[in-house]
Amino acid sequence: MATDFVEFLNAHTPVEGLTETHWPGLTLFRRSEPSARSSMIYSSSICFVAQGAKWAHVGGVTYRYDPMNYLVVSLPLPVEVEIPEATPEKPLLGLVLQVDVAEVGQLLLEMEEADAQIGRHAQPGIYVSPIHPELADAITRLTKASIDRTRARVLGPGAMREVLFHMLRGDQGEQLRQLALNAGAGRGVARAVRHLQDHFDQPTDVESLARMVGMSTSTLHRSFKDVTALTPIQYLKTIRLHRARVLMLSAGLSAGEAAFRVGYQSQSQFGREFKRLFGATPTQVVREMQASPPEARAGS
Repeated sequence: MATDFVEFLNAHTPVEGLTETHWPGLTLFRRSEPSARSSMIYSSSICFVAQGAKWAHVGGVTYRYDPMNYLVVSLPLPVEVEIPEATPEKPLLGLVLQVDVAEVGQLLLEMEEADAQIGRHAQPGIYVSPIHPELADAITRLTKASIDRTRARVLGPGAMREVLFHMLRGDQGEQLRQLALNAGAGRGVARAVRHLQDHFDQPTDVESLARMVGMSTSTLHRSFKDVTALTPIQYLKTIRLHRARVLMLSAGLSAGEAAFRVGYQSQSQFGREFKRLFGATPTQVVREMQASPPEARAGS
């Protein structure tokens, strides 16, 4: 992205971590030092980097996004994130933009592409695509408008529609089109993901989940892994562990209380799986986070 946009982000990200804007769902971020792999949940969003690079690791595949490539996450997805290089003099700078699926669908209707033929197989829930000049220009204008309440309200809607338009016309517009139209095998996977997100604390088995979304057990298992790189049960465990971590950090729950709240029946199993995902015991993670300065706790 252009040098002036890097300077703009540098001037409008005064603290480490995240900076909210006046455009709903648009968040700026700054990181001034590298970070090793850390597990987090990415929501449905578009991630742009203006300076530096980030790596997202999913299912043994590494997705690099940088000033030349942006990341798209089409549904809530567990991701291991890594920042290979960053310094106070040359920090990682970028933004995260939440995707409104309904707005994409409406735009497709106006483009007269809602009935276009699309693939029926499940598309991966994460991908990287090149940033074309038209998309970079629209993102720049949306971001610059977002720091002022009036400009965001008046100029933001048009810039946002232009961002989505250029994404739909881009190299991997079919993934976004399939998500918006809720079509193909991805429909059942999306419904299964929503169910697991909403009912993560309840007992779940793949057979019942498959019946609920109208798929065979084998088809759901295969399509779910194609989209998320995880089986439904692996996905559920990851969601539970992340929710437990939030409960311990924000609500002050003990490891045992958090484990029970998110659906674990065995505290020892919870402890083993927590350490496997986060690289530390629940007690160690809480202690480290409480000792860190507030701005260092923000994710990006």
